This record gives sequence, C-alpha cells and structure tokens, in this order.
Amino acid sequence: MSLVNFFRKLRIGGKQKSEDPLDRAYFALFIQKNGKAKSINKIFPLIVDSDWNVRNAAASTLVEFASKFPELKTKILDYLHDLIEKSSLAIKLSTLEVLGHLKDYASKPYLVKILEESDYDLQYAAIRAIGYLDDVDVLYPLKNVVYARDYITRRAAILSVVRIANSIAEEEQSEKLTPHVHILIESYLELEQVGDIICKVMDYGDRDEFPDMKGYTESEIVKLEGLIEQKDYSVQMYQSFARLIFPVYFPLQEEIKE
Repeated sequence: MSLVNFFRKLRIGGKQKSEDPLDRAYFALFIQKNGKAKSINKIFPLIVDSDWNVRNAAASTLVEFASKFPELKTKILDYLHDLIEKSSLAIKLSTLEVLGHLKDYASKPYLVKILEESDYDLQYAAIRAIGYLDDVDVLYPLKNVVYARDYITRRAAILSVVRIANSIAEEEQSEKLTPHVHILIESYLELEQVGDIICKVMDYGDRDEFPDMKGYTESEIVKLEGLIEQKDYSVQMYQSFARLIFPVYFPLQEEIKE
C-alpha cells in the first residue's frame, strides 16, 4: 500500500466517528462502493445512528452488501430481526426499509407482527416491506389494514394487495386469489376499477362459497355495479358477483343432501 493510499484510508476511517453526520453518511457510502465483506461490522452501528441521513446511507449499504456478498445475507437479516424488536420508532423505520429491499421470507413473521400490533406509522413501513415478498399468503395479514382509517396506511395496503395479485403467475391467479376475493374487491373498489384479475377470479369454476362473506353499503354496491358494467362478463361471473355483493338477497345455498 502506497503512503498516499494509507493516509487516504486513515482519513476515510476517521469519518466513521466524526461528529458531522455528513461525514458518517459519506463513510457508509464509501464502504458501499469500496468495502470488503468484513467491512459489514463497520456499517451495523450506523444503522442505529441518531441522524436520518446516516441511517439511510447505512441502509443502502446493507442492501448492496447483501447482493454483493450473498454469504452475508443471513448475518444481516439476523442483526435486523433482532434490532426491529427492541429499537426506537426511527430505527425501526430504517430497519423496515432494508428488510423490504432484501425481500427475504425469513422476515415475514416480523413484518406480520408489526402489522398486527403496531400503530399506523410503523404499519405503513411494514406494508411496503411485506408487499415486496410477492407472496399471496401475506394478503391475510394485509386484510385488516385495508380498512385502516389513516389514508396513507390504507393506500399502501391497497397498492400492495394489487401488486401481489399481479405478481401471481397468470395461470395460477384464479386458484390462488379466489380465497382473497374480498380484499381484492375492497382494494379495486377504492381504486375505482375492476381489474381483469377480479373478473377472472369471479369467473373461476363453480364457486358457491366465498370466505369472509360480508354485506356492502348502498354506495359501495352502486359503485361496484357501475364498475362491473364497464367490463365484458359472462352470466356465471355475474352470478358469482351477485353472491358477493348482495349476500342478503343472494344467500349462499347449502347443498341439499338426499
């Protein structure tokens, strides 16, 4: 190592513990570009930094390291999973941002727990993170936040629902999404559209039962009718639609046993 590079490395290393947050952020980004796998231990303390810019730079570096050094991903996930259970709100938000970009199913139980137990500030970040998993099963924990009073939280949940639905392979959409038809309808209803997926699900097979049957308000029914009329639909699909939105007038018929 040349003398110039030695002093340059020494100068960069000094930024890690600088009182200036911009120095610490610069250090995290420098490590992101030039660091070795062993440099990960220098980034972990910065994800809990008091400054948002530093945490953001550290988060970006962790995501990059997980991609550049796959052998580090488990170590990064273990650190973040432990962090998210005992940190302050600000740190949890940064942690959720990283977990979302890492898109690892090992994070699913931690994200679901936040969805079920936290207020809307953390729910919003967890919704964004869990939406990246592209896993139809996460529609279950998203079910309740679709009805959240907070508009931003509700909107994030709805967009995640639609995103997950669209991520399912086309030939599997009908079968995998039919159990979630209500949360799909609620999501598309707020977006004021009935997507092709809804039409496909309602036209799927001979479904006489739909989970989580519920009634809709008069205004919802009027909007749904207007939206469904904008699409081409079969008689069978409309009958399924009728059972869904008019459960009082079209109760599910129990199978008659001889």
